Amino acid sequence: MVHLIVAYNILEVSTVTGQDQSAENGRFEVVDGQQRLTTISLVILAIKEIFQRDEDYEVVVSVKSDFLASTDRRTKEREPKLILNEVDNEIYQDLIEGFDEADEKKVRRQSHKRLVAAAKHCEKYLSDLCIKSKDSEEELHSWLDYIETSLKVIVVTAPDDSNAFVIFETLNDRGLELAISDLVKNYLFHKSGDKIEETKNRWLSMVSILESASDDPLTVTYIRHFAMAKYGLIREKDLFSLLKTKITSKRGSLRFSTELAETVRVYTALLNTDHDYWNDFSNDVAYSVSTFNLLGMTQIRPLLLALLSKFDHRKVSEAFKKLVSAAVRYQMVGGVGGGTLERVYSDTAKAVTEEKIKTPSEVIQAFKNVPSDSAFLSAFSIATVSKQKIARYYLRELEIAEADGNAETIPNHDTNSVNLEHVLPITPDPSWQKVFNEDEMRSYQKRIGNLALMSAKLNSTVGNGCFQDKKKYFKESAFLFTKEIANEDSWSKASIDNRQKKMAEVAVKHWSIG
Repeated sequence: MVHLIVAYNILEVSTVTGQDQSAENGRFEVVDGQQRLTTISLVILAIKEIFQRDEDYEVVVSVKSDFLASTDRRTKEREPKLILNEVDNEIYQDLIEGFDEADEKKVRRQSHKRLVAAAKHCEKYLSDLCIKSKDSEEELHSWLDYIETSLKVIVVTAPDDSNAFVIFETLNDRGLELAISDLVKNYLFHKSGDKIEETKNRWLSMVSILESASDDPLTVTYIRHFAMAKYGLIREKDLFSLLKTKITSKRGSLRFSTELAETVRVYTALLNTDHDYWNDFSNDVAYSVSTFNLLGMTQIRPLLLALLSKFDHRKVSEAFKKLVSAAVRYQMVGGVGGGTLERVYSDTAKAVTEEKIKTPSEVIQAFKNVPSDSAFLSAFSIATVSKQKIARYYLRELEIAEADGNAETIPNHDTNSVNLEHVLPITPDPSWQKVFNEDEMRSYQKRIGNLALMSAKLNSTVGNGCFQDKKKYFKESAFLFTKEIANEDSWSKASIDNRQKKMAEVAVKHWSIG
């Protein structure tokens, strides 16, 4: 039998569906609503923990047996009232025994940390409440009494899984706000039929890998990017509706959940260039991925997934380099909104997946709005950069372009070894006021032409003094664009403009899309 539970008051509104797995133990499998059930359990756990701390063991035993876990009189084994998924259940069961039992060594996943943090938050809240109360023990008992006698639960019985999911979806259509990930998850479970356990295991595997890759919630973002690589642009609000039209059978659900579980490793590698996934590729591929991340080009990930799925390693390397050039041009010229870029990348990803695009050159040819050489040259010639990491990237690439294979003149990635220097300082001494007024200083301080890479040792001695005092340090630099600064008699607006124009000419060739 399948139950739908709608709870009010403390729990606000909660939807839970469950499948009767065993007539003998009377347990129900919760399909949706786990968070609300777990939350109310954590409140009870916190109450139990306070009684335990106060050494009121009779009440502790009563609360555990009434709300949290009973003991089988034959096997003497504990029978928990609520069992979480296999990823989180061990930590939850440890919390039932006592908060100190939740060993830090076991708290590895973000979901573990959230469980423990929520339990301790509830305990602190209730402890503070007890301090303010005239009778702390009675305060806690009143909470338990309310949960036990005043919490209203409505149970609706449905004959099978399919009907339960229909009820779940109907409630959502009538305004019950649910996370997109919950909708997708439950729909996949629903369509899996008697293969639901396989789909559950794949879903859990996917979520655990995403959680281990980032502290930020990634489930919806990943599913959307994965789907966009297959179907083209999908807005987040349309994701569930579209997947319903694409996944209409048990076979389709199993295939989609399998692909999600298999591709998640690739997706997390796009977030972390130290991932062992990149070991089989040339170093430039991971470097390209780090550049996309540095530039904040999350919109490109559907296309990267498609290329990694369809192209061999050599083509991936070539395509990624071209995409870096396009990304730099988009960033530098501007005028192309994030939504437009997302459409460009997702539509190209779909064409790659459908094998309508088979070469790196065709990938770039699919972009109709990549800034031309003249537009890029013009934009680069006057560009300012506020983020030091991005400025360092531009300058390092320009040095690589000029080095012509001389490894000794290529700047190190490490900020402890190579620093960013503003020739016209951010906090200039009074001598600079002879060359720049205040408005000019603000305009030129972060121009690319005013920036230089220097070894950390040299940069620490440069300071904010006049240009003549700084020249000798630039002359000692191994970096070509930095060394050339010492050839200037003075540092003025014209010096910055001329240097940046030369940089722009190198940039056009270096970030070529030809």
